Amino acid sequence: MQELNVHFINRGFGTDDGYKTVELQELRVCEITQTPEAIINNPYFPGDTLRARFEVFEWVCDLD
Repeated sequence: MQELNVHFINRGFGTDDGYKTVELQELRVCEITQTPEAIINNPYFPGDTLRARFEVFEWVCDLD
């Protein structure tokens, strides 16, 4: 099992939920932006996944 340290934010509401270590499901390149993205386990709803993108120097998951 590989894990990532991800910064969880919601740009729509302007909230910051901090950093969480989550399990990585898949690592790929976004077809549109050509930037790295990760499919990760959702720390809020077990069994669900979210997408995190690598922005500047950290993995970010925008919950918006």
